[in-house]
Amino acid sequence: MKPKVAIFDLTDCEGCEVQIVNSKFIDRVLGGVEFVHFRLGQRVNRWDNFDVAFIEGAVITSHELELVKKIREHSKLVIALGSCACFGGIAAITNFMDREEAKKYVYGENADKIETLYIKPLPEIIKVDFMIRGCPIVPEDFERVVSDLFAGRIPREHTRPVCMDCKSKGNPCQLLKGVACAGPVAYGGCGAPCPSAGVPCDGCRGPLEDPQTTAELELLKKIASKDDIIRLFRKFAPMAPIFKEIGGGKL
Repeated sequence: MKPKVAIFDLTDCEGCEVQIVNSKFIDRVLGGVEFVHFRLGQRVNRWDNFDVAFIEGAVITSHELELVKKIREHSKLVIALGSCACFGGIAAITNFMDREEAKKYVYGENADKIETLYIKPLPEIIKVDFMIRGCPIVPEDFERVVSDLFAGRIPREHTRPVCMDCKSKGNPCQLLKGVACAGPVAYGGCGAPCPSAGVPCDGCRGPLEDPQTTAELELLKKIASKDDIIRLFRKFAPMAPIFKEIGGGKL
């Protein structure tokens, strides 16, 4: 019997699911599992007991809060898919603002019709067995995790910063150029696509397990304003440990 897999999306751009659909690995996955629920990828979906459930997006409404609890109850394994699920994502920037004012700015006279909760990372709401980080995810990470799970292995975690990816690509250091970059403290394994395009790393994959934050901040303070440093760490993983403190102004 094929493993039953579900992919759910909450408040997000669905970019991580697009990465899955576009993955060269998807044909092999389709042949080896039964997608019971995958709204973006198929027309017919159903509830069942899932072997693995992937959840993309941030929980920002009471409906989504109840949904993820239900998914957890029906799943042997739950995997947070992308930065929104892992760390709150862009939506969690509102945690640092007056939420009502933010709603008025976006929705105008309809603001009172919009529900927004204080946004927490998925692992703070339900038990999450693994995380696939990124905004969007790297398809190879999805392939690796799926392959490991269905081979009975525990998915491997990277331990290197984005700087190591930059070095392997021969990229010039953004920090040495005087550009604020989160590379030294950000979780690597992405292949450094942003610095490779001349754009500094904004830490979308969250922090390393034990980042050298003090050294990073000392360097950043020499080349960037306090506001710029705060914005850098609020972008894509604002509720991640350490990033949350910096994004809240603790420099």
